[in-house]
This record gives sequence, structure tokens and C-alpha cells, in this order.
Amino acid sequence: MTRYNGFSFIGATLMSAMLLGCNTTPYSTPEKAEETFVPTIPNETALRIATWNVEHLAYPIDQGCRPRTEEELAALQAYARNLKADIVGLQEVASYEAVDLLFPASEWHIIVSERPDSESYECRGSGFSSTQQKVAFAVRKSFDVKKVQQLSEFGLDSRGLRYGLEIDVQTSTIKNSAASTISVLNLHMKSGCFVDNYSRKDSDACQTFSRQAPILETWVDQKEQQGAPYFIVGDFNHRLSAPYNHLTQALLTDKNGNRNSLINTGAQLIGCHPYYPAPIDHIFAGNLNSADWQFKTQSVSFDNMQVDAMLSDHCAIVSEVTQNSLDLTNSVKWLTTSKEYQALTRTVYQQARQSLKQIVKPGTPWVVVMDIDETVLDNSAYQVRLDKTGKSYTPTSWAQWVKSEQATLTPGAAEFMKDVVAQGGKLALVTNREARLDAHTWRNLLALELPLTFQNTCLMGRSQIDIDSIDGQNFVNDKDLRRSNISRGKPTCFNPEHMSTNWQTSHSIIMQIGDNIEDFSQVTQEHADIDALLLELNKTFFLLPNPMYGSW
Repeated sequence: MTRYNGFSFIGATLMSAMLLGCNTTPYSTPEKAEETFVPTIPNETALRIATWNVEHLAYPIDQGCRPRTEEELAALQAYARNLKADIVGLQEVASYEAVDLLFPASEWHIIVSERPDSESYECRGSGFSSTQQKVAFAVRKSFDVKKVQQLSEFGLDSRGLRYGLEIDVQTSTIKNSAASTISVLNLHMKSGCFVDNYSRKDSDACQTFSRQAPILETWVDQKEQQGAPYFIVGDFNHRLSAPYNHLTQALLTDKNGNRNSLINTGAQLIGCHPYYPAPIDHIFAGNLNSADWQFKTQSVSFDNMQVDAMLSDHCAIVSEVTQNSLDLTNSVKWLTTSKEYQALTRTVYQQARQSLKQIVKPGTPWVVVMDIDETVLDNSAYQVRLDKTGKSYTPTSWAQWVKSEQATLTPGAAEFMKDVVAQGGKLALVTNREARLDAHTWRNLLALELPLTFQNTCLMGRSQIDIDSIDGQNFVNDKDLRRSNISRGKPTCFNPEHMSTNWQTSHSIIMQIGDNIEDFSQVTQEHADIDALLLELNKTFFLLPNPMYGSW
């Protein structure tokens, strides 16, 4: 169901405030019950990208020019975890198996350059035999890798040079109107040309570098024209943090000399190695407006930074990319910060508790029908996240929020629900959350220490049959069928263990509570008779304020 933008909520009286409130939780047709536990909602507000030259990472670990002990391997693994990165560009790794030592394939997508193996050589100063030096990516499995490209052109048809490796990754954190994915290019360029202008040096290293540099410039020009967000990470073997560096100037301007969007996110850093203060490992970002995004880039030191004790001759560089926080909309700010909201909701529930005492209970089973979202559960944290990141509701992000089981209690709800149970009544929780997510909703409710059991509470998420049942006469909104089934003793309650319950008997609905006009029987937003509703409000109908979203 479509969600609409909130509005600036102004209520002069309790009744006017309540009549403004409404709630229709997002809906997608459920396919099947879903009970897989997801403990936390993925972090959609930050993306951490890293680059790390691991210095001859081999498999087995005791091979190559930098053989490691099991103790050193454990230290490397701890260091890798401490990066807390989402995407890691790696250099000088021998193989898939070598990467798997630090970034287990059970948790990471591992993509390794397909550059043909080069001949082994004798390692300088040690006499060991070398292993392969390739670039690779480790990408957390919570992200989808949509495309992999092997950029052999950076190898210049020379067996010893590294290929570039490009991946497209889908992330909800970073995207723009041009694409829903980001491109990340991982490079390990020719070593030995540590000068400010490679074109003015005749050394073999600089001549090789001068052939790789235009390839990178062309790649950047193409990405700039496409407009999609992109990153370049790696060991450039070049001091690109200097603004006067020839390649730096070429990368930051287009062919016409105009400044492009590319920035060096760690231009302020110095190298971590005591002997090499000028950094050659960099993370560049393009097509991300600096007015909209923040880049916090740091060099991650090893526990022991004595030269002989360093785990690698390069420290990892990590850039945390976050969208600049936007202001809350008035409706979300009012609900999350105002004392008026708390006073109104608690007042409504106090009135409901008083009315519950006064109502003459039937001799047959009786039930109170309640909505869940913004009635029992407070989902304002989800709305805050949307506001601060400039995003809108999507069925996917809402489902992730429900699965996170992080909603809190609406003020006053718990005390009322305890009263219902204590007085011998039952609770029917009729929600517009998808029925396939009922397990997550149930666990969220229980975590808040509500007195719910399958005997005293019937949880019913929405399914397609509820939508299809609307006929404009017997059922005018998508909760009417479920309310009818409760009354007739035919509800489909969430009961994964199929425990014997007493819900399969007729129940009298003595009260209805929600934050949406459609939380009441036989009422729609378009045709609600407010005069008729006023006769029941604060007696058997109780309406809570919700200015954030609804059926209006």
C-alpha cells in the first residue's frame, strides 16, 4: 500500500490531534511464512571501503617472499576483522586460498585477478621463491556483486604487471539517479617511479608507468561521463596526495582542463611506514558530491609499528563514506521529540483503561482488537533513518526494519495490554505488516516483555486474501475480513508450533484501538463519517496520533 509524506502536525486539542493521526503500514503480497532470524538491520548510513597491500600473502602461509608463522597469521586475521570494512581491495595476494585465510569465504565474496601466473623469482635478501602478486577483492556477503571486469590493459601485455580489477556492487548506502550500484577499481601499478612527473623521467619504471597512467585517465573520464558513483583503490606506487603531482592533476581534471568530481579521500594522510612518509596507497571517490557526502579516511596501524614487527610493509587505508545528515521532517521530529506526543498517547491509553473497567463484559470470550505499528510498536527509528539519509519508504527497507525486531513500545500500550489480560480478555493484533514476517513481529513483541501467549493473543499479518476480500459492502477495508474471522471463531493466528488454542470459537469485540481511521470496522479514509465516529471515540474506539504516514 502506498505510503504518503508526513506533514507538520499541529493539534490544538486532544481530539483534533487524534483525528489527524492515522497508520497504514507498507504492504507487499506475502509468498510464504518467513521465520529466519535477522538480529540487526543492516547499516544503511555508512559504507566502509578499504585498500591493503598485504605484502606477499601466500597460501600456504609459510610460503613466498614473506612467509608467516601461525602467530602472525592470527594477528593478520585479527587486524582484518578490526578494519570493519564492507569492501576491501587487496594487493600482493597469491590466490583465492590466500585471501580466504584473512577473509573467510563463508562471510565474504572473494574475487581474484585472473592475470596469468608469472614465473617465480628469488626473493631479494632471503633466497625464498616468490609466489604470485595479484589484486583481489573481499566483499561482505550482505552486498551483491553485480559485475566483475578483468582490466588486462593495465598489464600492458607484460607477464609481470598486474591487471586492474573492477567490480560493480549494489549498496543501499550509495547510489544516485544514474545508477543503483557503485563501481570499484582495484589497482597495483608499476613500482619504482616515485617522482612528481613520470613523463620527465627516462627510467624503465617511469616509462612503464607512463603507459599505465593514460589507461587510468581514460577510465576516469568514462566514469565521469556515465555519472554513476565510483571508487579507485589500491597501491598506486605514486605519491598522489601531492596536488602538484602530474598524475594527480590529470586525474582531477577532464580533457578540457575542467575540474571533475574525483577526490582523494585521504589526501591529508601520511604513510604509516617509518621509512616512507609519502603515501602511495589511496582511495579515490567520484560522482559523489562533497556537499552531500562525508569521507572519513584513516590509516589503520598495526599493534606493533616497529619496522621488523609490522605485519605488512603497508598499512590498510579505510574510508568511511556517509551521507550528510539531513534534518528531520516536522512530523517525525514532533513524534520523536515532543512531550505533546507522549502526553496524547498516554492520555488515550489511560482513557482506554478506564473505559475497559466500565464496559460490561459478555459471558462469552471477548477480545480487544489492536493495530500494531504506531499503536503497540513505535517504528519512529525507521522513519528517522529515512529522513536523515534523504530516502523514502521502500518495501525492502521496511521488511529489513521488521526483521531487525528493533521497534520499541508506544507510550501507554503495555499497561493497557496487561489490563486486558488481567481482566480475562484477549488481544487480537491485526496488522498491515506482511503475514510472512509474523515471526519477527512476535519476537519483537515478546522482547518488550508484553504478557503475550498463543492462548491470549492472536497475531494476524496481512495477506493477499485480505486485499482481495474488499467488496465495498461486507468488507470495506483490508482489516475487515480478519475482524470478521475473529468474531466468527475462524481467525488465522500466528502459531508456528500449531499449539492447541481456544481461538476457534466466537469472540465478542468490545474495543478497537489504532492510529488509522481504517483500524476501525467498516471505515475507510475516503468515506469516514466523522460525526458517527465521534459517538464511539474514547468509548469503544480509541485513536492515537501518527503524523508520519498513513492512508491519507
